[in-house]
Amino acid sequence: MKAVFVAFLLLLSNLGFCQSEISLEDVAKNVKESNFTVLENAQRVYQAKETINFNKRNLLPRLNLWNLLSTPFDWRGAINIVQDIAPFLVPNNWFKLRQSEDFYLAYQEQYRALWANEVMTAKLLFINALRDQDFLKALKEQVAQMEDLIGIARSGQIFGATDPRTVRFLEIRRLELQEDARKFETLLSEEKKAISYALGLQQEEEISLSKIPLPEVEELEPLNYDTFIFRALDSSPELNQYDHLKEALYHTRKTIHFSFLGASQTSASIFTNIPVQDGLGFGAASSLRISNSEDHILDIQKESTREVLKKNLYNLVSNFNSYVVNIENQQKRRSLAQANYESIRTQLALGMSIDPLEMLKSAENEFDAKVSLINYKYEVVNTMEKLKRMIFNEDYKKRESKLQRLIEME
Repeated sequence: MKAVFVAFLLLLSNLGFCQSEISLEDVAKNVKESNFTVLENAQRVYQAKETINFNKRNLLPRLNLWNLLSTPFDWRGAINIVQDIAPFLVPNNWFKLRQSEDFYLAYQEQYRALWANEVMTAKLLFINALRDQDFLKALKEQVAQMEDLIGIARSGQIFGATDPRTVRFLEIRRLELQEDARKFETLLSEEKKAISYALGLQQEEEISLSKIPLPEVEELEPLNYDTFIFRALDSSPELNQYDHLKEALYHTRKTIHFSFLGASQTSASIFTNIPVQDGLGFGAASSLRISNSEDHILDIQKESTREVLKKNLYNLVSNFNSYVVNIENQQKRRSLAQANYESIRTQLALGMSIDPLEMLKSAENEFDAKVSLINYKYEVVNTMEKLKRMIFNEDYKKRESKLQRLIEME
């Protein structure tokens, strides 16, 4: 009976600690569907789409009971009737409609940039977590390495061939490595929770990360900046949004020109810094000059964004090429460090006198060379992921389904 109860507890424990395995391909899908920031901004774009519908419907006749009641007593009330009975006769209502359509297109570009950034951030977090897993694995291998050396040193100490000081040095290093491994396990747990949040998963759910194939960097060819620059600029939603904003600004100017025929009663513009008078007055010229200044600001911002994109692309290509060119140095360093460590270990096993500091330095060099080679490969993966984001390739060129469902709602 006791054995059955123990088995039942073990079953419950296994059920409680079941994990969901997340792959790199799952990351993009979950971010687009469940990321909290993406979901919130999808609603913003949906609101912009509904603003268009609102402005369209405001071109249709509507009933305002108070304006109707005021007409028999005040002839000025008849002027307000135009906005109710024939709002389509007010030019600024049409300009506001066109402006809301331009804002909607700009919001779509902004949203496209946002979810692409969220996808990239989540994927880079996933890749870096995998790198930390490999680093933790290397740490544990070095702990085992220290235990092996301690075993050899203790055997030599029994026969008087090894100085007790060597054993103490090795044991201190092993304890340091075990503490480093503990800290990294905590860091890795925090990274997994951050990934869960980015994917919109419940924090109670435990996840495991599926490994990714690392590239053979020595087989890669250097990249050419000119190959990607046109596509990066042409695909950039950060640049495309300015075209729509300038169109919206154009309709703001038209609103200023026709303000003497009445102001629009539809939704307000985002260009709140441009004053638009209601009726015929002397402020139109100033409003037009302010709108021209706003147009120059948009041009400056667009050009600044263009140069930032070019700078980022140049840095990505330069970094990638640097990894490809220098990978042989890292491989040679790894080979030499490993050979040096094996030589020191052999001398220790043969009972030869070895300086403890030289032994520790040899083990650390071997560990650093191993980790550095792993980092090179992960940095290449990170660089390629950022490049895919810049040119909107693979996961970034796929339609974002959450927003599509929202804007198709009736």
